[in-house]
Amino acid sequence: MSTTARYDRTWTDAGGEPHDPSRADLRRRIVSLVPSLTETLCAVGGRARLAGITAYCIRPTDVLKDASISKVGGTKKFSREKLLALQPDLVLVNLEENELEDIDFLKSRVECYVNGVKTVREGIETLREVGSLIGALDKGDALAREAERVLAVIEARVQARAASGQRPLRVFYPIWRDPWMTVAPDTFIADHLRTLGAEAVPACAQKTRYPQLSLPDAAAAKPDIVWLPNEPFHFKEKDAAEVRGTKGLERARVQLVDGDNVCWFGARQAEGLAYAYETLWGRAPAKP
Repeated sequence: MSTTARYDRTWTDAGGEPHDPSRADLRRRIVSLVPSLTETLCAVGGRARLAGITAYCIRPTDVLKDASISKVGGTKKFSREKLLALQPDLVLVNLEENELEDIDFLKSRVECYVNGVKTVREGIETLREVGSLIGALDKGDALAREAERVLAVIEARVQARAASGQRPLRVFYPIWRDPWMTVAPDTFIADHLRTLGAEAVPACAQKTRYPQLSLPDAAAAKPDIVWLPNEPFHFKEKDAAEVRGTKGLERARVQLVDGDNVCWFGARQAEGLAYAYETLWGRAPAKP
């Protein structure tokens, strides 16, 4: 079966919502409540259909300045009234970034594409799904294939390292501070790290995908590397200095990293995979 065959007929998204590809031309007004999906929609050719976005939809870089696109609030807190007043034909949401109560409210009133990415491959497939929604499956598939090409190169190098006996690098990846929070094994970020030949530590036992912990807890996991992203919390050099000064983390490599290239899925992944691999290992995954 081809990579696009599932979209030849009505297909179902991660939230169980059906989407008929023959209705692509009717999805003329789209509201995106997810930054990754906004970038992906634009990448597959759907920018002209954007009626509304969140204040965190920063890619493409000029989208927030576009006066023709309404801003409805944030991913967690947006104006339902303002969104519905835009009379959207389709709303793009995510099971993690948006509140489930809001998703249920919107699903009862308008077609919603419910994204639920947890893995690198699911993230890449988002390109095909969003492309299918607007009749641009060929474009989405082309972008997905490029990301899959980068992924294949990385997977081959990671397999070669494993075959030579090299252990995965241990990475502490906080997403917030006050309190400090990190990623559980079933998150997109953790799968991204596994794909690169690393593992997210500590493997917290809390029943949440973004558990709270202390820096001493992180130190006890003996990470080789600490990555401090610039979103959703914007870590800065003063935070890096605090980490370096924590007992047990003195020898860890502490780096400020571009969070978009580590935690965004869809259109960002070809660049994000290459960026994260090079940042982790000090060399690009493939020659230009």
